[in-house]
Amino acid sequence: RGVKIGAGLTELARKQLKACLRENADLFAWSAREMPGLDPEVACHQLTVDPSASAVVQRR
Repeated sequence: RGVKIGAGLTELARKQLKACLRENADLFAWSAREMPGLDPEVACHQLTVDPSASAVVQRR
């Protein structure tokens, strides 16, 4: 599990934020399995791609 913290914080604010996140780590859902009431329609996305369209490789 990893959390990115912005570089714009002071060292004191960074330490306080890390301590708060560690103390409350059990409050966060780290995967969809940890959210049993979550509707899959909300958590999943689909790309609306025409099935008859051919794949094209983009030039670099």
